[in-house]
Amino acid sequence: MGGILIVDDEVVITTQLKETLERMGYVVGGTALSGEEAIAKAEELRPDLIIMDIVMKNSGVDGITAAERIKNTWDIPVIFLTAYGNDQILERAKFVNPYGFINKPFTERELKTAIELALYRIEKERELKRSEETYRSVVVTAVEAIVIIDIHMKIVFWNKAAESMFGYKEAEITGKPFTTLIPDRLRRDLSVEMDRMVLTEESNPVARTTETIGLRKDGTEFPLEFSLSSWIIRDEIYFTISARDITERKKIEQMKTDFVSLVSHQLKTPVAGILGCIDNLLAGFAGPLTPQQIEYLTVMKEISLRNYRNINDLLNVSRLERGVVEANIKPHSLKKIVAGVLRMHKPFLQEKGLKWVLRGWKEKYEILADRDKLFEAISNVIHNAIKFTDQGTISVRLEKENEYALIEIEDTGPGIPYDIQPYLFKKGMILRGAPDVQRGSGLGLYITKEFMKLQNGDVQFVPRRGKKGSRFVFQIPLVKSQSNGR
Repeated sequence: MGGILIVDDEVVITTQLKETLERMGYVVGGTALSGEEAIAKAEELRPDLIIMDIVMKNSGVDGITAAERIKNTWDIPVIFLTAYGNDQILERAKFVNPYGFINKPFTERELKTAIELALYRIEKERELKRSEETYRSVVVTAVEAIVIIDIHMKIVFWNKAAESMFGYKEAEITGKPFTTLIPDRLRRDLSVEMDRMVLTEESNPVARTTETIGLRKDGTEFPLEFSLSSWIIRDEIYFTISARDITERKKIEQMKTDFVSLVSHQLKTPVAGILGCIDNLLAGFAGPLTPQQIEYLTVMKEISLRNYRNINDLLNVSRLERGVVEANIKPHSLKKIVAGVLRMHKPFLQEKGLKWVLRGWKEKYEILADRDKLFEAISNVIHNAIKFTDQGTISVRLEKENEYALIEIEDTGPGIPYDIQPYLFKKGMILRGAPDVQRGSGLGLYITKEFMKLQNGDVQFVPRRGKKGSRFVFQIPLVKSQSNGR
């Protein structure tokens, strides 16, 4: 029914209030003369607001007790009306969380102000409650596991999907550390990341996605992907974790990786055989060739070399994803490895009319590296530099910085567009518009980055401000005697 319910043990006051409120445009749903009657009328009428006298002499239930019961049962807000404002009464009244106080005697202005503020607060609280209920229903019924943890990494919320994924009921997991859901060996790294976010007071609405291993109640482990974001409410930091079981996805990825590995192995041998036959023909082992035959064979060789390189890239990616690539790190001469790469690419350089510019070659740098993997990593960058440079030079500089040797490779080509630069070393680079992907797999820089990591080194793209061309800088550890300057 709604409206306002007036409760006072004096008929004169209830009558006066009813007339005043109706004159001011409010709907009065009813009146009551005692606390008991107020409770009964609240159940019957379900008013939007109750104006309740605190002290009712002829009532067995005073206004505070009646308001408390009404609030707990039907959540109906109350404004207290009283001529008694002593501390003891106010102390009791505040625990009912009233929406205002009106002191007798009162003016119409005071009455209207109290009611309008109460109605405004009621509406805002109801909007908030509806929003919270909507949010909670979405979260509770979400397909993804959603976990909310506090600044101490204790779980404060847990939806149905999380129960299904991890095997814990909300009641038994609430209050426990989030690391309960992660194997022991991974807990320290996760705690460090959480601490970093807390210490930097980071609040990022864009969740970051991470892959890890989840731990169920029964002790079984499974591949887990989760998005982590932080938010602040009343100066308290909370974290929302949206988690997904990616077991099936990992199976599919493994099948794809195994398939690529199998097909690449099957293709590599015949392509190598074709290249050998072409080289023999071009060398004249089958007799003299006409100029047109030489031209066709040269084109065939270029295509076969490109396919051989693509197959080799696919094999390397497959091995990296399966985690079967290991680095055989030993001391080597950096100059010898780089010179070997340059020697291999010299014919392609001369064919395009380009020149080498070599710097820092007088110094002897002894490095700790896997020779073959460093050779291939540098070769991938040199290959790209030559491929995308039509005129000018390819510059290679060797130098030392602290405990690392640096290999800087710079070209005078068109450079790399700004929007592509953040994705250069990603596996999906070919899908992001790599220049002229017809001449490569788009995987070379991804493999280069992974090979350098295996050797405790790195490779970075360094933009050339105001200049065309590209610059890549490799870091590879020096033998300790050189890094210490001895």
